[in-house]
Amino acid sequence: MGRQAAQKVRAFSARTWSWYRGRKRWQQIVIALILIALLVALIVFLRRDPASDLANQQRTVTLQTVSELSGNGSNVSIIGSVRSVTEADILAQSGGTVRRVHTAIGQSVGAGAIIAELENASERASVLQAEGSYESALAARSITRAQAGSSEESLEEAERSARNTYRTAFTTIDSLLTIEIQSVFGGTSITPGLLLNTGSGPRMSEEYSALRRTELTTWRRALDSADSKNPETLLSESEVVVQRLSAFLVELSRAAAQANSGATATQKGNIASARATADSLLATISAERDQLRAARTAATVGSRQSESQNGQVSSADAQVKTALGVLRAAQAQLEKTIVRAPIAGTVNFLPIRVGDYVTSFTHVATVARNNALEIVAYVSEDDRDLLAAGTEVTIEDATPGVVTSISPALDPVTKQIEVHIAVEGESELVNGQSVRIALPNAVAATLETEGPVLLPLSAVKLRADERIVFTVNEEGRLVAMPVEIGDVRGDRIEIRTPLSAELRIVKDARGLSDGERVRVKE
Repeated sequence: MGRQAAQKVRAFSARTWSWYRGRKRWQQIVIALILIALLVALIVFLRRDPASDLANQQRTVTLQTVSELSGNGSNVSIIGSVRSVTEADILAQSGGTVRRVHTAIGQSVGAGAIIAELENASERASVLQAEGSYESALAARSITRAQAGSSEESLEEAERSARNTYRTAFTTIDSLLTIEIQSVFGGTSITPGLLLNTGSGPRMSEEYSALRRTELTTWRRALDSADSKNPETLLSESEVVVQRLSAFLVELSRAAAQANSGATATQKGNIASARATADSLLATISAERDQLRAARTAATVGSRQSESQNGQVSSADAQVKTALGVLRAAQAQLEKTIVRAPIAGTVNFLPIRVGDYVTSFTHVATVARNNALEIVAYVSEDDRDLLAAGTEVTIEDATPGVVTSISPALDPVTKQIEVHIAVEGESELVNGQSVRIALPNAVAATLETEGPVLLPLSAVKLRADERIVFTVNEEGRLVAMPVEIGDVRGDRIEIRTPLSAELRIVKDARGLSDGERVRVKE
């Protein structure tokens, strides 16, 4: 058997050698090179050290302390939020469609300035109706008192009513020109431009400007001295302005009614509402003048009525109070549709647009004083005694700050102590920004690093169901530590789980898994 096998091998070798010799020169060279490469690979395979291969397959990782990775060095830091010292979040008091937005993000507004208005045609109509009822009640009371014989008191009341009508007329006319009629004019209050297509645009713009800049300005200045003037003279002065406005509105209404005027339904509705208000004012002024003259006549005649009519006077007083209550309620409902700035500052948040529908208590705007910033941070209850008002800190490793106040009690939400830090000097901090605050060495020596801290994103492995950091045990295997994360700040992520400052974790957790054997880079 052995001889036969040897003969077969020699025969096969001879045939192979013969086949090889029959090849072309370049083919012989290629075949020889392939055989040499196979021989070298076999030798390397036979000389391979399994232990060395296993070591080469292991990942090399770098371990660093939480304090080092969070960028604290020898200091301990906490996370704080930059906010304005004075800031107000404005909520919608009622639901409705946004009718106007009077400002934009980044613009400065004064306290009480109108930021936006919701649809309020019905509320304005209710106010107008309530004003008419109140003024009617005042007139009826004046008549009743005159009939009751309180001629002098009736005259004083009539004079007060006339002066109130004078002031109310100014407020109403000012509102008409700056809110209702403003929708028909563009530009500024000094150089307005009629938005309707009409040949009388320049003249009507000039008339509108004169009403606002001349008549209203003169009227506003006269309000302070109204108590010293003849009430009938005041009514006559107000009547002249209202008549001029009424004539202007008639012409404006005609212009809007033209086929090619381009007036919208809202603009036409505003003009119609303004005309109705102006006509109501003229009727009220006329009624007040009649009541004033009647009261003066009664005072001159000196007529007296019996005591049985005192009850009628009391009833008239009650009706006036009832009408005034209805008016105040209507005004309160109207005010709920107007979004005002409670403080002066810059508009930092304004998500609403004309045509949007908002519900009650929707956050519609934020106004803050961005030039006066502070930082709010939280520390644990055990660390509260390590800080004091006046402690100097460093914000983002560059900006100096000082602790201004420390809450005496735990925050009911975070269960930590609230600390306020003032920013010293100029800085590039932005309202709403999250920053890292480094505490001084004297505090860092005794303060434990508790969450939140900022770690590099590469140090945290993000799984579908958990977030972990890795440490290495004595056997050289990875140990996963679940953590709770917060916001991402650039290339860093907030870790809310308390971690020891001396805990050594893997700097780059990408591609690693729990239990994997690794080599630690020294």
